[in-house]
Amino acid sequence: MIEPIDATQTSSTGDARRLVELAAATGTSMSDELLLDTLRRNAKVTIRHIRTDFAEVATGTTVLGYVCRQRKDFLALRGDDPAWAQEIGRYPSESLAVEALRMRRA
Repeated sequence: MIEPIDATQTSSTGDARRLVELAAATGTSMSDELLLDTLRRNAKVTIRHIRTDFAEVATGTTVLGYVCRQRKDFLALRGDDPAWAQEIGRYPSESLAVEALRMRRA
């Protein structure tokens, strides 16, 4: 028996489970990319401010990158070492730069 889909957002694994259940109920196929995108969208990140203009963005196990403030922009730098991190974009706020790191595919 399929458990009813709960409307509350409790966890990323719960969202992925609901997608699999919905696909099974409707008879559609489920791709691994869709499941990974769902988990990536709901990934929890932590922000650790190293300086007032420099912050580290990480999940529980991995450093995703860094956010660096330059004048009015915030640079999102992808990589676990700030010396070798690659710029993936410039954003008007720190939260948008963090979101870019969180959503960015590896």
